[in-house]
Amino acid sequence: MVQPYLECGQIINTHGVRGTVKVDPWGDSAAKIAALPRVFLKKGDGWQSLRVTHASVFKQFVLMDIEGVTDLDAAMAMRGTVLHAAREDFHLEPGQYFWADMVGVPVYDDRCEGDCLLGTVKEIMPGVASGIYVINTDAGEVMVPAVPAFIKKVEPGEYVRIAPIDGMFPEDKPSGEDKTV
Repeated sequence: MVQPYLECGQIINTHGVRGTVKVDPWGDSAAKIAALPRVFLKKGDGWQSLRVTHASVFKQFVLMDIEGVTDLDAAMAMRGTVLHAAREDFHLEPGQYFWADMVGVPVYDDRCEGDCLLGTVKEIMPGVASGIYVINTDAGEVMVPAVPAFIKKVEPGEYVRIAPIDGMFPEDKPSGEDKTV
């Protein structure tokens, strides 16, 4: 099921005394989070929309002014809050997709002629140089860097085809005697 709102960051601190909050952006670009016209808070079974009156990128963070948050006390009360964004507020380029849409999709071995299922995507984590696909397999979790050497084809919400190296997946580990000396 496609979620209408996506987690986009977390308020980690305040900035100044006029209600500005410091947001740790979750995604590939702090600038995309700073460009959001509004953010949403999960409230029980519903959503609360908050208008962003001003936002800017500061180092790897976003400094955000939210309508109604006008002093240090109000900003402090929001620390730890997870922010969400509406899908329609993001403008994806061709080939881009939301990581949240990949959770649960099957992962296939691109080296096989047919559909050799390796597991399913548990999550995609941000990394220093690239994202990291965390894949659930029958033998446990495997982490695969989201680089062209490994990720061969992605159909958002459908499947991922990867080219693992020998030993990357537990089933691929060489069998035989333990050669430890």
